[in-house]
Amino acid sequence: MGKSIIKIDHMAKIYGHASLEVRIRGSKVSQCRLHIEESSRFFERMMKGKRFDEARRLAPRICGICAASHNITAIMAVEDALGIRPSERVRQVREALILGGYVQSHALHGYFLALPDYLGYSGILDMADKYPEHVDRAFRLKRLGNSVIEVLGGRTTHPVTTNVGHFTNRPETGQLDGLLESLEAGLKDAKATVRLFSSFKSPDFSGVRRTAALEDGKSYAILSGRPVIAGRMVEQKDFLDSIEPEERPYSTSRFVKSGGREFVVGPLARMNANHRLLCGEARAALKRSRLKLPNHNPFNANIARAVEMVHCIETCIDVLRKIKKENKRSGEPGTGQPAAYDFKKLGGKRRGCAITEAPRGMLYHEYSVNRDGFITDSSILTPTAQNLGPIESDVRAFLPSVLGRPRQAIISEIEKLIRSYDPCISCATHFLDVKFS
Repeated sequence: MGKSIIKIDHMAKIYGHASLEVRIRGSKVSQCRLHIEESSRFFERMMKGKRFDEARRLAPRICGICAASHNITAIMAVEDALGIRPSERVRQVREALILGGYVQSHALHGYFLALPDYLGYSGILDMADKYPEHVDRAFRLKRLGNSVIEVLGGRTTHPVTTNVGHFTNRPETGQLDGLLESLEAGLKDAKATVRLFSSFKSPDFSGVRRTAALEDGKSYAILSGRPVIAGRMVEQKDFLDSIEPEERPYSTSRFVKSGGREFVVGPLARMNANHRLLCGEARAALKRSRLKLPNHNPFNANIARAVEMVHCIETCIDVLRKIKKENKRSGEPGTGQPAAYDFKKLGGKRRGCAITEAPRGMLYHEYSVNRDGFITDSSILTPTAQNLGPIESDVRAFLPSVLGRPRQAIISEIEKLIRSYDPCISCATHFLDVKFS
């Protein structure tokens, strides 16, 4: 190939605008840069001066796909600052709400973005004539995730029933019956999704090997546990101190490291850490899949997402059945009770933080609340920001294995690799305006 440059000039919706530039000398990659042309969004600044319970309304606007995760994480961080401990039932319903977001997000990524790449189509609708069963299943699973969020959160995007310490209402039994029926049917679709993505052969490639995920030793950790980064466990309150932000002159987004090295978050990292704690059907689906753990091949994240969908649906079924039993015993409209806040007793500003597992990996929110109940400081670290460095490193390491192919084939493989990270979600099926020079 001699000396050449591969440029993918636009990648849609990776926190603004992004492009990839790779310089090649002979068979070696001399430079690989993931340019993030991200405009400032000012969400952390917007939080300042707001009442403590307004973070739950602002945070979901960071991402329409991960709205439930941002909503719950913001609430939990505020609760940590105020010393509020919600009931176990509230925690379970919150987890089911987030897992509904997982089903929605994983279905969107797997079927609408990744699958057309593997079957040679530009988009999912182009597949409808030849693969109607895949297209129908995609829409059913996407609709199922939306339904979970709507029933538990009050609407499909930006939940409204969630609050500090409690939920404002409990779903009615009729709603639960319909949703449970859909979830039980969705379990079959999720298992079929595992079989589908296990049928595709992934390139023989091992990416960045250091991973990070929440672990609590008792569950497939989503809302609980402490972050474990490359085998080193840290307290949630110390998480930011364990992260080293890195400015790169070609990017307006910070890259991050821990201990001077990059780490990967997301479904494969979670699966490596917690796969023994999956629900029964999900463990069986994992065993039947071709995913062997631990695994560091980013292309296999699509299988991990499919297995997680089985787990999410199983967990949601269990939680909704428990809510139904409670509905029979009690006519109370709420799930949990609102707490009384005496900010004068806080003794000045209080800092609180929370880490949850969003669909793309660990999500960190931190807030400081003063004695009048207003937010004075805010810090948010998203999963995509943690994965930017590994994406860049993986492209650099993977590219030599495909350099002998036609140019469009090389570009296609790079796109598959980047897309496997599902970077806060690319809404275009293919990246645009690709240039060689």
